[in-house]
Formats: sequence, structure tokens, C-alpha cells
Amino acid sequence: MKTVSWTANSSWDEVLRLVGEEEVLVLRDGHPVVLMTPFDDDDLAWYARERDPAFLASLAKARGQVEEGESVSHEDLKKELGLD
Repeated sequence: MKTVSWTANSSWDEVLRLVGEEEVLVLRDGHPVVLMTPFDDDDLAWYARERDPAFLASLAKARGQVEEGESVSHEDLKKELGLD
């Protein structure tokens, strides 16, 4: 990961060029303000899915089911499906 110190004379074009190669942490006055990472269409699809309210609600529901003991262990599921 590269680190760039942002100043009034900094160029976003240069920072974006660096992001094409690896993650870039932008610092202002020595403090992190932006982490930029290379991103492609597949990454964008995952990013959108991970922030979908319906998906987040399904995760919360699943966590609640696990906490309440309303889940099946991996081993039991394999047995149930005849995969053991």
C-alpha cells in the first residue's frame, strides 16, 4: 500500500494513477482521510450487494437464528444431505 500526503498542490490525477497499481492511503496533516483501492465491475457488484438493505436484513436474521439455536451444524447438514 502506498501512502500519499495530501497538500493544496496535490494532483488527484497522480493519486488515481497510483490506485491503478495498488491501494493508496491519503493523509492530510498526517492523518488518514481516504483509502483508495483498485476496483473493477465485479468488485462494484459485490460492494452494492453487501450494502443492499435486504441482504443486510437477511444477515441479521441469520445471526439471530444462530443465537437462538435455530440452526443446523455443518456436520448435521452433511448427514441430512447424505454427504458424509
